[in-house]
Amino acid sequence: MTTASATARIEVFRPGTFKSMEGIELTYTAADLKAMADGYDYETAPAPVVVGHPSTDAPAFAWAESFDFDATTNRLYATVSEINPAFAEEVKKGTYKKVSLQLFSPDQAANPTPGTWYPKHIGFLGGAAPAVSGLKNVAFSSSEGSATFASSFGERGFEETASIMRSLRDFIIEKFGMEDADKALPAYRLEWLSETEIEKQPVSHPSFSAPVVPPLKEPAPVTTPNPSFAAQEADLKAREERIKKREADAAHAENVSFAEGLVSDGKLLPDSKGKVVSILDALPAETSVSFAAGETAIPVAKALRDILAAQPKIVSFGAYDMQEPGKPDTASFASDGKPVDPSGMELHAKAAAYQKNHPGTDWLSAVAAVS
Repeated sequence: MTTASATARIEVFRPGTFKSMEGIELTYTAADLKAMADGYDYETAPAPVVVGHPSTDAPAFAWAESFDFDATTNRLYATVSEINPAFAEEVKKGTYKKVSLQLFSPDQAANPTPGTWYPKHIGFLGGAAPAVSGLKNVAFSSSEGSATFASSFGERGFEETASIMRSLRDFIIEKFGMEDADKALPAYRLEWLSETEIEKQPVSHPSFSAPVVPPLKEPAPVTTPNPSFAAQEADLKAREERIKKREADAAHAENVSFAEGLVSDGKLLPDSKGKVVSILDALPAETSVSFAAGETAIPVAKALRDILAAQPKIVSFGAYDMQEPGKPDTASFASDGKPVDPSGMELHAKAAAYQKNHPGTDWLSAVAAVS
């Protein structure tokens, strides 16, 4: 039976400017990737190997034991271990050839090393194209009694040609603009060229007229479940639960702090604080939203926080100007609740005072006298 090797080193990232799957354009330098590799902590915050970019409760098929940045190749590598045997067979068959790295941003609340990028998980991709192109394919190579990770490269000549064509494309962009460059040398064709492999033709052998007797099929070996696999699966699930809880606790603390800030600023009633926190906690972190065509999508929770933060104050803590003695205030009537014009109330008060000081004067004459 084929089993997984102890460790495997794969290529997962490179410096450059890329547009993430959330639609955000980000730039990573060699220093950023080296800091990420140096700050990685397998014991307290391990990054799982998963299929695609799932939610936090998806199973892990391996774990990133360490990361290292190779300045010679200008690539970030991950050394993975505890590889699931069934997953290893799928990679060996070519089901998953590309990888995509998901990262915690330096200012994200759940980031184990605030201030630097940190690997969240390594996603193995099937048909989806990764946001970072130009990485080597991932495959399994067979050996007696084991399965190991190996890299499948594009042909060297094609890679060099693609590099030259990229330089030519940059020159066209500088001289004539992006539109002309896309017409002459589309970026996607350069990426395709850099990853092209020469198909190996099988060696032909002479055939003979005598029929070939097919070999007898041996009965499939009967295998018994290995107790160590069950223990390994339980340990992986426990790690995933710890990671999920740590992220949820950090997000909850951030939401509580935000709601308390709204209350302090007078933009939220204290009784509503718990409801706002519950709503923010319930919003999925991986869901994004954009408010107009062409705008960059942002997480739903951030969009809601921005809307709440932009609200005007609903509570005034300033001094209240009381009515001055002898001056009428706005009056309202229970019949329809419409306010009375203060200037009309003032005229009414003057006419009433005139009638009081001049007994026998009718109302219209009093109004005319004080107008």
